[in-house]
Amino acid sequence: MKKHILCAILFFSLGSFAQESIPNKIKMCETLTEMFENDQMYRNGKILKDGKFGRKSTYPKKVVDSVWKLQWKLDNENTEQLIKLTKKYGWISDERINCPKLNIWLIFRHSQKKYYKEISEVIEKEHNAKRLNDFYYKLINDHVTGKY
Repeated sequence: MKKHILCAILFFSLGSFAQESIPNKIKMCETLTEMFENDQMYRNGKILKDGKFGRKSTYPKKVVDSVWKLQWKLDNENTEQLIKLTKKYGWISDERINCPKLNIWLIFRHSQKKYYKEISEVIEKEHNAKRLNDFYYKLINDHVTGKY
């Protein structure tokens, strides 16, 4: 009886760390690259860059606010998609899919407060399973815990 209980505990604890393999790494690279490009779409645009680093924007506040709303919509879509992918496949590192300079950690860094709890749970699991390295874990965790 004790052996069966021990086997069941071992099976379920190992199963909780198992992730699906990524069936098409090229497609995953394309998906994540598009997500990263969306993450940077308006941030790197003329309107939002104009008022950075303590400079007063030359654009009306209404225009800047409108552009930020567009960026936040993309951020929310990206965050939801990355949470879903991470839950299914585990943390998807550049090396894992042979897709250099992904920087997908920025998607979680640019997430809205409503996602912090779920992101925190996901990155904790991935960090404990050694799929998310200390550096990216700390960068994301600082954001979702308000330490940035």
